[in-house]
Amino acid sequence: MGKISGWLEKLKNFKHVQIIACVVVLITVLSVYLSCASCSDKSATTFVETDTASTDYCTSMRIQVEKIVSQISGVGSASVVINWDRSGAQSTFGGVTENPKAIGALIVCDGGNNTKVKLDVIYAVSTLLDLSIDRIMVYPKSK
Repeated sequence: MGKISGWLEKLKNFKHVQIIACVVVLITVLSVYLSCASCSDKSATTFVETDTASTDYCTSMRIQVEKIVSQISGVGSASVVINWDRSGAQSTFGGVTENPKAIGALIVCDGGNNTKVKLDVIYAVSTLLDLSIDRIMVYPKSK
């Protein structure tokens, strides 16, 4: 008990104890947050991204779809969100993983208020991701 009270006395005499305590608490909170950052929702379509190859595939496909959609006449700039079903992307005995299947896409683009542009985008994304057209939504960007 004497060692603890002696240590507390030294700590009380130490300047900026409150700042050090805040830094320790902040580091603890950040480490907990970063370790659970992707632990939000584990529904059938959203899984914690632990498989780097799967994550790279999803990101790569999103970027490719954004690039190609932006090149369609009348589209302008486009932002794409793809919803993936990763239930089939389980590791097998050899450690090989299957790429997840796209189950929906949302595109927001400059030309999204034009019916022809909207249909062109829907058919292009349908072809690229092998999705039915009812699984693709196109909206105009806000001005």
